[in-house]
Formats: sequence, structure tokens, C-alpha cells
Amino acid sequence: MQRRAAPRHRRASGSRSSGRRTALVAAGVAGELLLTAGALVLLFVVYTFWGTGLQTAAAQDDLRDEFQQHLLSREEPTGAEADGGDDASAEPAPLELGDAYGILRIPRFGDGWERIVIEGTDPDDLRDGPGHYVDSVDPGQLGNFAVAAHRSGHGEPFARFAELREGDIVEIETIDGVFRYELDDAPDGDNDGNVIEATELWVVDPVPGEPAGTEPAEARLTLTTCWPRWGSEKRMYATGVLVDERPRDTATG
Repeated sequence: MQRRAAPRHRRASGSRSSGRRTALVAAGVAGELLLTAGALVLLFVVYTFWGTGLQTAAAQDDLRDEFQQHLLSREEPTGAEADGGDDASAEPAPLELGDAYGILRIPRFGDGWERIVIEGTDPDDLRDGPGHYVDSVDPGQLGNFAVAAHRSGHGEPFARFAELREGDIVEIETIDGVFRYELDDAPDGDNDGNVIEATELWVVDPVPGEPAGTEPAEARLTLTTCWPRWGSEKRMYATGVLVDERPRDTATG
């Protein structure tokens, strides 16, 4: 009887070994899945902060060339103008979504910091750089000139947005001239400063915080971006008032 018991012992041992092998295989598969998921996340992060940055940099180069062409077209006299006459065709054509709008300069973001602003704030537009809210006025006009931009990805133009402080200068150059605004409301270094819900669009109204239809008495500026730094659940903003303007005929003189 004792000799017959040995095979039963060996079979039990074999069953336990098989269970261990199954557990090891399952652990190996789970590990591979985790590694694959980690690799995919890493690839996404690389694309978001490097791949999209390359795309935006290339788009900015093209937009800069486009803006320079706008300036040349405005400065070069047409045939009628050269003869001393008036020519209605000298007026620049209305901008379309995605067109180069102007050059935004914000010294707080670093020496020489500037980005080409495009017309429009749709996702496709903001992939190429800061965008002008199409329903807001042009720089220098009474009302609210408003610009939006990303804080992360796509060149992260507004990455340092929370560093903006009251008194900072924001400059925008268009084909009409150079306009300087002084911020009167900003995050002032607070990463959670000036945060509003994404649905609160009053900040880009003609007169922010006032009832619809209120006539603007100032030429104002509003900048908006996503909050938090690596998300887009809410919005962060800064506002300013026009303090200086140089029309194109003197801006380059």
C-alpha cells in the first residue's frame, strides 16, 4: 500500500507545479501589458510635448513669412496710387481663419519672446500658435481685443502664463501698427490665480463683467489659456488696457 501512495504524492506535486507555471505565465502577460501601456503613454507624452512642438514651430515659420508678405503688400503702392490716385483695392483683404494676424510680444515670458498670432481660436487654429478671438475687436479699438493660446503641447506658448503680473506690458504688432497694453489684472505668480470655468466667456465680452450691449469706453486686452498647467478643465486669464499705439506709418520709422 505504501508503494501505491507514492504516485499519488507525485501527481499532487505535479499539480502544484502546473499551478505555479500558470501563475508565472499570467504574471508575465500582465507585466508585458503594463510595459506596453507604459510605452504607449510615453509615446503620447513625447508626441504631445515634442512632436506637436515641431509641428507648431514649422507653422510659426510659415506664418511669419505670411505676415511679412501682408506688410509688403500694404506698403507697396498699387498702380493707381503710384499715379497719385486712390485705389480701393489697396485695402487689405479680410483675414480668413488660420491666417497670420500679427506678432505678440510678452517680455515677462523671456527676452525676445514673440509668437505669430493667427485668426481664430478653433483647435485646428491653436495648433499653430496663439489665436485671435474672431468676435473681439482689433488692437487699438474700443472694446476687448482677446487672444487664446495653449499652456502645454503645440509649442506651449503660454506655459509661463501664471507668472504674468499687474503692470506687465503686452505688445501686439499688426499691419496697422504696434499696440502696447499694460496688464491691470493677472495671476501675479499664483498658479491658481484668475481661474474661471471653461464656460465663463464673459472675459472676452466687449466690456468684461458688464451687461451685454454696454458700450465700451476703453481699448482693452484679454489673454486666456487652459488651467491647470497640464490640463484643460478650466481657464486662466489676464486683462489689460491700451497705453500706447504707433500707427504703421510711424511704427517702423
